[in-house]
Amino acid sequence: MTTTTKIDRKKKLKCFFGIKKDRQVDGDTINNKLLDEIIAEGGANANIAACMQCGSCTGGCPSAEQMDIPPRTLILMIQRGEWDQVLQSKTLWLCSSCYTCTSRCPRGVKPSDVIEAAKALAIREGIKNDSVKFNTIFVDLIKQRGILFEPELMYKYGGLKEVIDQAPLGIKLTLTGKMSPFPDQIKDPKSFKQALENIKK
Repeated sequence: MTTTTKIDRKKKLKCFFGIKKDRQVDGDTINNKLLDEIIAEGGANANIAACMQCGSCTGGCPSAEQMDIPPRTLILMIQRGEWDQVLQSKTLWLCSSCYTCTSRCPRGVKPSDVIEAAKALAIREGIKNDSVKFNTIFVDLIKQRGILFEPELMYKYGGLKEVIDQAPLGIKLTLTGKMSPFPDQIKDPKSFKQALENIKK
């Protein structure tokens, strides 16, 4: 057997216990700098290093089929410090924060928190796309009155055309009591304002 053949064969071999290389992370490949940045942005209790790449998060994710990088792989890429690929992916903006992944993780990892922290880091670094625009408007409106008024969100995001396009759905939601036809306020604005201040601290 030639040396080249041996090398090619090694490339095809799986890691021990049958774990594929796309699921492997070890001390030599962990990027502590990126992990520290994700932790600082809100992933302090996400337990990122405990991920064993079992795939339970991806298996339960209702948005996984639309994602170009599934949650399992996203965690691995963050462990390895592959930030450029994470930044360019659609996954950050397709996550609905339903926390199914977090509830199913056998190791206590919180992929939802990791994704939220990565999203915040991406926005802070100045990434711009439609999802960032929508996310920013959404958060700003929540900060204003503590509860979302969907027609206002649509108008600020896409103008009058977006409001008209979404009107049939809005009417159905209003008639079934799932959406208020007028802006609403939360019951305790003072407590909500204090909660926002606590988050900033």
